[in-house]
Amino acid sequence: PVLIVYAMGSTFKGAIDDMAALNAVIDRHSEIPGVYRHVDAALFGGYLPFTEHRQMVSHKAMHFESIAISGHKFFGIDSPSGLFLCTRDVYDSQDDFSVTYLNRNMRMINCSRDAVQPLKFWWLIQKVGTEGWTEQAERIMECTAYLKRQLDAIGWPAWVNEYSNTVFFKRPSADIVNTYNLAQGYDERFGGNLAHVVVMQHVTKERIDRFIVAMKDDLE
Repeated sequence: PVLIVYAMGSTFKGAIDDMAALNAVIDRHSEIPGVYRHVDAALFGGYLPFTEHRQMVSHKAMHFESIAISGHKFFGIDSPSGLFLCTRDVYDSQDDFSVTYLNRNMRMINCSRDAVQPLKFWWLIQKVGTEGWTEQAERIMECTAYLKRQLDAIGWPAWVNEYSNTVFFKRPSADIVNTYNLAQGYDERFGGNLAHVVVMQHVTKERIDRFIVAMKDDLE
């Protein structure tokens, strides 16, 4: 059997595994007795469903068995939480276990889970609504594209992966890194020292403009 974990948004560069291509490879090997595909979509699984790229998190389109999404990233819940979604076949194949103090059987992961988190998640999703989440997701993608264009305009080496809200670029001076608390990385394929900006709901074009002014001054 094969267990595959697809990355939907790598930590530093915001890259997404090509699920369609990898599924095609699996399909060419009929001798494989079984396949389980899980999608790690901690951040991207929050906003992509509210964009034109929603097929990326569609079970029907991508044929995964389960997907995990964080509640404390795009959705902004104030403490760590997550959502695990799986197919009915996966759920039905789990063995029940008896929980004596509940006087019933369970299939879910147990052990000290915070019962308030699902209520927070449900309340927040209902309060903001589809229209509100769509507006936030579209603004994130718009500001991501804007940041990339502005970096290109001043000649600063920068990259952004498809579907991503993460712009990574040549690392600026230590002063800018410290002022904006930029996360740092290194990759020889992109010239060595790098930094990135993850564009979330708090990022505006005005903030980006101020950042670009500082970056432009750094060039001089």
